[in-house]
Amino acid sequence: MDLSKNMALVVVDPLRRFTVKGAPFEVDGAESIVNGINELANHFRQNSLPVIWVSRLIRPQLSLGTRTSAKYKGMNAAFTGEWAEMDHRLEIKPEDYVIFKPRHSSFHDTDLEIILRENGVKETWLCGFTFNVCVLATAFDAVAKDFKVKFVVDLCGTLPSKFDEKTVDSASIHEYTKIISDYAVGEMIASHDAAKILAQSSSGISN
Repeated sequence: MDLSKNMALVVVDPLRRFTVKGAPFEVDGAESIVNGINELANHFRQNSLPVIWVSRLIRPQLSLGTRTSAKYKGMNAAFTGEWAEMDHRLEIKPEDYVIFKPRHSSFHDTDLEIILRENGVKETWLCGFTFNVCVLATAFDAVAKDFKVKFVVDLCGTLPSKFDEKTVDSASIHEYTKIISDYAVGEMIASHDAAKILAQSSSGISN
């Protein structure tokens, strides 16, 4: 089996509201993440593997979703206009796929599963924003549909979160998400290992 045809990179919500200095939900280290995503996408293309960019689409006639609306009431501007655009530094190529999702998961009400099946994909590599919300939601749905999952963990951005009137810093949230994901969903990969893993797959060596 040619394993090089069984993998796809899915980049979840690389949006300006997370990646730009002064953005409503600015993620620490976002510039490095964006640069790393561009490099990883190039590795996939060089191996003739699909690169899929996913963006959150807010439909005017629909809500943000019950939980999102409750958490971010009065902040609709953060989900529209320039903040809803993909980061302009991303190197999206004509051969790539771009899809739009209305909810957290990249599979919900999108063509992602069709794209993966038509390309013979068995394993999804996930990165983007944010690790503990939309990336993780996508991963759970991928596993439910019998796709293997790898998280490119240093290319997943995370925000701090409030719980029980206490703020949990983004590094802790990131670590907790790694623990949960590694146990129940998929493997963790560092981006610097990408070239080696892709080379092994191209040679027909499974990880």
